[in-house]
Amino acid sequence: MPDQAFDADAVLKLLKKAKASGKELPFAFGLAGKSEDCGLMIDLRKPGKVLRGDMKKAPGIKKSCFGTLRVEENEVLLQPEKPLKGIVKQLKKKFMKEGMVKFKPVLVGPDGSIIDEDSLPDDDGEASETGPETRLAEDSTADAGAAAALKTRIAAAAEAVKALGKPDLAGKLAPEIKASVKLLGQGDHDACAARLDRLEAALAKLGGQPKPAPADPAQSEQAAKLGKLLTAQAAKLKSLPPEQAAPLAEQARAIAANLKSGALTEAADGLKALIKAIETPAETGQPAADPMEIWQAAKEDVDRGVSSLQDALKSQNHPVLAQIADAGLAGVTDGNQTALMKALFEMKSATGDARKKAAQALLAQIAAYLKFLKDDPAIGMVEDNPFGVKAPVKTPLTNALRQMAEIAKAA
Repeated sequence: MPDQAFDADAVLKLLKKAKASGKELPFAFGLAGKSEDCGLMIDLRKPGKVLRGDMKKAPGIKKSCFGTLRVEENEVLLQPEKPLKGIVKQLKKKFMKEGMVKFKPVLVGPDGSIIDEDSLPDDDGEASETGPETRLAEDSTADAGAAAALKTRIAAAAEAVKALGKPDLAGKLAPEIKASVKLLGQGDHDACAARLDRLEAALAKLGGQPKPAPADPAQSEQAAKLGKLLTAQAAKLKSLPPEQAAPLAEQARAIAANLKSGALTEAADGLKALIKAIETPAETGQPAADPMEIWQAAKEDVDRGVSSLQDALKSQNHPVLAQIADAGLAGVTDGNQTALMKALFEMKSATGDARKKAAQALLAQIAAYLKFLKDDPAIGMVEDNPFGVKAPVKTPLTNALRQMAEIAKAA
């Protein structure tokens, strides 16, 4: 009998399909007390949030997340809406147990950059406060509350459509009501809410806007308190070094999004982790990040892929590809590489006011290189080459340039 949270045959089949097609597929992951009990659900049609609802019902699942995944070679690139610490560790062991050792789970961010899950907030403290059954009940209550609110909005919109007294308009708006009901029944609360937003906006223009459901005073008060707390933490971020503040600012934006959507439990959890990260003193005595080292490390990674491509290009007769084969990536950078290295050397050796001036010059070269990566067609030809050689360029170099820019701005 297949594992309710992890049907190995279905998972393997869909991972192979994702690899063959190169397309992203929705998934939901369930964190368990033991790695061998973790869950992974993938589907061709169901949204990730719906899969997560199914995952929450599986026994032994403590926490869950959802998002999209794609498979490149044998790497399963997981891009969850909200990264969950433990996803890579548990899936590695689960894949090994199920005989899927050739697949390697990798956690990535919205821009495709790899995330070290050890850098994510530690949720162990929260997990020890409540057991799986309690958390499941809380999640079910939250889902039920969201569904109830959407039902109220649907009913109010239906009454408003009837109150228009215009059969032709009612006939046009009725399908929107039915579509909202269908989405609610499928458990896709976000899509249902979005459709209702459009319907309510249309009714407002027609003078038939439904009366909003009364707000829960307790929830409103909690949201206000969390909002004030987030504002206070955002102020503290300004005093932190850029390399420390950047990832925390991303967390703060996620918390703000949760508050806006009414996900108060997730917002509160995120604030706990943010406050802990801000109040934990940064390690002293560590040297400041060196932009040149960041760039050289990224460049070495890219050059390894391009080097593999060069070997496949030497017998070809394509003008641009031949140029890459002869000179590597530097052959198509139109001087960007040379100008950037010059700016890096000048900033590395400069001090005082001269360093600030050199930092501004470096920022200009970074902007030029970012534009080159975005616009130059040769980069696309390297990455999407006809030989199937994996040679990522844009993402690793863009990530490095953005890190370098943060350091230069703080100089």
